[in-house]
Amino acid sequence: MVRRWFCILFVFCLSVTCFAQVRRLDFYLQQGLVNSPLMKDLANQVHSNTLDSLIIHATRVPQVNFNGLLSYAPVINGYGYSDAVTNIGNFASVVNVTQPLFNRKTAVAQYAKIGLQNKSLVNTASISTRDLKKTITAQYLTACSVFSDISFNLILIRQAKEEEKLLNSLVKSGLYKQTDYLSFLLELETLEFQQNDLQTQYQRALSDLNLLCGISDTTTCEPEVPDLSGNKTGATAGSLFFERFTVDSLRIRNDMLLNERGYKPRVAWYSDAGLINNDPSLIYKNLGFSFGMTFSMPVFDGNQRKLNIEKLKTAEATRSNYRDFFRVQYLQQRRQLNQALKQTGDLIPRLNSQLELAGSIVRQDKQLLATGGISITDYIIALKNYIAIQSNLNQYRIRLLQIINEINYWKD
Repeated sequence: MVRRWFCILFVFCLSVTCFAQVRRLDFYLQQGLVNSPLMKDLANQVHSNTLDSLIIHATRVPQVNFNGLLSYAPVINGYGYSDAVTNIGNFASVVNVTQPLFNRKTAVAQYAKIGLQNKSLVNTASISTRDLKKTITAQYLTACSVFSDISFNLILIRQAKEEEKLLNSLVKSGLYKQTDYLSFLLELETLEFQQNDLQTQYQRALSDLNLLCGISDTTTCEPEVPDLSGNKTGATAGSLFFERFTVDSLRIRNDMLLNERGYKPRVAWYSDAGLINNDPSLIYKNLGFSFGMTFSMPVFDGNQRKLNIEKLKTAEATRSNYRDFFRVQYLQQRRQLNQALKQTGDLIPRLNSQLELAGSIVRQDKQLLATGGISITDYIIALKNYIAIQSNLNQYRIRLLQIINEINYWKD
């Protein structure tokens, strides 16, 4: 009955005094993701990698180049370059075509490298999205907590002002002392001061929320307590947070393959056609073409191949260490959150019972206050107890949602 009475007062209070726009959590999450420069940066990096893949494909098709040369080395009075070397002058205009052969495996490894980079970026984007959602949700819940305190405090202020009129008449009739009445006025002023302080806190919380989401808006709006569903996580094998270690392992293996491919023989064909001439009078006879093949194979590079393999093995060992350490942290974090969820959830029914009892005491004391059956000081004490329990209940409810927010972040 008490809960129903306060719900009616709460709705009445909002309908009379609050005309601000209601903004739900989904609005802020959507704005935060749309406006986030990090999300845009990661998307651009994925697009850039796609272009790199096209560049690799472009290097495998025949490459066509146009080369031109015009030179003149005069010999004056027997002084100048040796004409046996320079031919006095040269003119060349040649189109050259080259294409590497037998490099499919190398290209596949290069494509795989870009693919793994994209997987890593997608994984980073997914984790960053969760980070941003968790941060926005936490700040939104902070705003909800302050707004709930404002709403509850406003109800108490309205009640106190009504009771102040009653007490004023009772003091004039001699039922209560003037000092008791002044104590009640002091408590009323304290509530009004707290209300002003809460309004400032709410504006700050709302401003911080807008900053997180990249929203340029000073409009005061009402939050709505979100319905968060806390889901326990499953096995770690498919966890988003462990995917990065899998991708890093594949990347190291692919780098080893590319290192090996760098020491394979390289074969390419070439062809050119054009004009090469050193005697302008015979230029019409110097149109021609040529074709052939090139071959290269590394012989000795100072053991760079062995050193690069050792570096990659060291990187793999480092990756394994980070993965094992993170697994311990991950499992411990889940256990702590589930334990905190249970403990906090168990406290809320107890606080609800205390609130029911405290509300009943306040109602009874209010009736006694009208007949002089209780001192104003005792009524103020009962009212303070009720306020403290309601504040604790509000804090634990928000804390429960904060824990669920953390659980949702870590879930698979």
